[in-house]
Amino acid sequence: MSEAGDRRRGASLKAIFNRNFNVVAVINLFVMMAYCMILVTGTQHVRETFDVSLSVAGFSSGIMVIGCLVGRFASGSLLSFFGCRVILFSGLLLYAVSMAAFFLADALPLLFVQRLMTGIAVGVTGTATGTIVAYVVPRECHGLGISLFTMSTALALAAGPFLGIALVQGPGYETVVWTALSSALVCLAVFFALSALPPMLKKHRAITDLYSYIDPRVVRFSLVALVACLGYGCVQAFLTSFAAEKGLSEAASIFFLVYAAAALGTRPFSGHILDHYGANVVFYPALLLMASAMAMLAVTDTSAMFLFAAVLLGAGFGNFQSAGQAVSLTLVTRSRFAQATTTFFLFFDLGIGLGPYLFGFLVPSCGYEGMFFGLALVALFAAVLYWFEHGRFHGGRHA
Repeated sequence: MSEAGDRRRGASLKAIFNRNFNVVAVINLFVMMAYCMILVTGTQHVRETFDVSLSVAGFSSGIMVIGCLVGRFASGSLLSFFGCRVILFSGLLLYAVSMAAFFLADALPLLFVQRLMTGIAVGVTGTATGTIVAYVVPRECHGLGISLFTMSTALALAAGPFLGIALVQGPGYETVVWTALSSALVCLAVFFALSALPPMLKKHRAITDLYSYIDPRVVRFSLVALVACLGYGCVQAFLTSFAAEKGLSEAASIFFLVYAAAALGTRPFSGHILDHYGANVVFYPALLLMASAMAMLAVTDTSAMFLFAAVLLGAGFGNFQSAGQAVSLTLVTRSRFAQATTTFFLFFDLGIGLGPYLFGFLVPSCGYEGMFFGLALVALFAAVLYWFEHGRFHGGRHA
């Protein structure tokens, strides 16, 4: 790279890593890490504590995802009315209260309410941090800035399950909750390090107006996210049982660590490419890598193949997530950043939640191999859908 190019990149990084960016990145890391800890370990805890079926225990985790969707949907409008600072603090406060409420949830219905509160808090907090990043990162650096920000999510995705499982196998599940509560309190303390935020351009609409919550201009592009996320949702839900069936449980324990390493290692480059060469150069390879990862999982019979699939998935899906958020912001004006972020992540989370329900039925008849082959085709379909909905119109630089 030339000296001038080095200076430009250095200036971009300096503009991105401002105080507010660093604060919300830390908050996102701790919130998502605690959320992943609860999500991965909570089902088994409910099953053992309340002696219920696997489906009922699974619903205790599913209700967190439902809560997350509710929180994301509501926060799109609330951010415009009250601003990012108020909504972020409210989300963090609700998160801390919901974690503390676990120790009062001595009956299953109360635990369901506690998990729903947790999900809502995560949805509100995640939308607020994503919106703040959209405002504090210069628009010409959105691709790189959001890629760097979402590295905190990738790290949380790896550290959360790893730490949660280690704590359950050691001190026990209550230690998981105490750790999550401690992380919530840390986030509340870090929140006060936020400096003045750029003003949001607010256009108030009636609370019953759907336009107050989502942006129709982002919906068509977000359909691609919904389809692409189906496969990742199945990986999250079925990886442990699939690995046990294949005799790869030891490799499964580090699958998401490898995934995170691949995502962390490639996101800065994909963000830079997105800013300078456009969305198509990132999205087509990302979706093809996702399809390759699913096909690799379908045929894997060794730890090396299994973990190579994690590399492909991290380089593919990990970059799809960050690039997708960045592109959704290019489709709207600055005053609609909150609604654009809400819209993208509503479809994103919905795809992750729907995947296991839509494709889990294939396992009894086709096995996990058949399911993963089917998901490889779904990823290829997502690439075709991307071309129809976005790529042929907005694939160039600064799409």
